[in-house]
Amino acid sequence: MLEGLRRCTRARYQICIDASASRNLFERAGKDRLGTITWNPGLRSELEDGCGSDPAGHVMRDPVASLLHEIVHAAHDCAGLDAGEYELEAVRVENIYRRAAGLCQRHGYGDDRLAAEPTKACAPEHCECPAAPVPTPQTMPRPASDQRQAADSEPAPGEIGAGRSRPVR
Repeated sequence: MLEGLRRCTRARYQICIDASASRNLFERAGKDRLGTITWNPGLRSELEDGCGSDPAGHVMRDPVASLLHEIVHAAHDCAGLDAGEYELEAVRVENIYRRAAGLCQRHGYGDDRLAAEPTKACAPEHCECPAAPVPTPQTMPRPASDQRQAADSEPAPGEIGAGRSRPVR
């Protein structure tokens, strides 16, 4: 999705951080071909009641989930779609992040509800989805340039360490 936005020829998009904004929002590209996402990373207000199987819990705004939701709107705008008509799609994508992060998932947008199938019970204390393994330096793939550099710095046959040679016997 981000790569699609980067290559978008229809418009460009900017993210404006506004700590005083009472909501995050997307403004379509106008004649200047510049779309704007207004994002308040400190906004943590309640979105809806009920969190997974806890009816007393609340779905709260999460800064990353909120930004992702607005980026989905920008991707729709880039594709020439009316982002406002695709709110539930933005919520579905947002819920993918929420599920992976162990956050409560949204059940809809305003009065529009998602079908039950795309949501799974997931709350901070319990999630039906298995946790993703945490990458470590040993399990992360190395970029090709690092592998070449490591290969270039390894001692050649007959060498011990960098720059010290010993004859092979």
